[in-house]
Amino acid sequence: MKAKGCFLVAALLLLTAFSGNAFAGGWGPYFSWGRDQPSAGIPDFLLEEAANIGIPVALAEAVDLDFTLDHITFGLLYDSAPSRDKLFNYRGTFGFDLAIKTDIDAGGIDLSSLGFDVDGNGYGLTTTHTFGFALVRTKLLKWWIGPGLRLNFNYYSYSSHIRNFLGQNLDIEAANLIIGGGADTGINLHISPTVSLSLGGGVHWNAFGYAAGSNDLGGFVWGNGPFYFIQVAALFHTGEDKDAWASAASAP
Repeated sequence: MKAKGCFLVAALLLLTAFSGNAFAGGWGPYFSWGRDQPSAGIPDFLLEEAANIGIPVALAEAVDLDFTLDHITFGLLYDSAPSRDKLFNYRGTFGFDLAIKTDIDAGGIDLSSLGFDVDGNGYGLTTTHTFGFALVRTKLLKWWIGPGLRLNFNYYSYSSHIRNFLGQNLDIEAANLIIGGGADTGINLHISPTVSLSLGGGVHWNAFGYAAGSNDLGGFVWGNGPFYFIQVAALFHTGEDKDAWASAASAP
């Protein structure tokens, strides 16, 4: 609850700070679903645990961890020109991110079958930045496409029924950092002179780094993989965009 409260305060401060003409355009809440599918290596402390139970380190090092992480994200979105007849637009978001489902596969073996269960959600923050080109601009909609960048951070708690060589359960805490980008696209539907409904999505390729540890042991590993997402937002027009829809609709 404390994290959610901090996010809401930050969102309100951003909206207040950037509501002037310099940041006129479209502001509003957004919601998205996404899926990360990165591959990364095994951290050093797990390699040590593997050696302690008789698994050769060289064999363990050759195994990649394949992650599947489903993300639910919500927050504040800004579009520099949601309804005006402009070719270029910038879109930026700041959101609260929930990793609602995490599966980990090691060399074709589902770790849950070995007693390794990922319980609970990952919590974090995310921001995206898109530079769009509106190839279609009509009285009722804008279709834009362009490159997008994404930065994401999450914290996780993994519970395990696997015991280390001391007979203790390996309950693991972890955090991941995702940096990457790719192609974004979307449509702004102008449902009134002051509001547009935005529907979009994209495909990115991300660098994926995670730190994991247990019993004061840990390690950091980099990997990479694809990320897919869909997004919906309501954009309330400010500045010149506030009357752009009505002006376009009344034009001959």
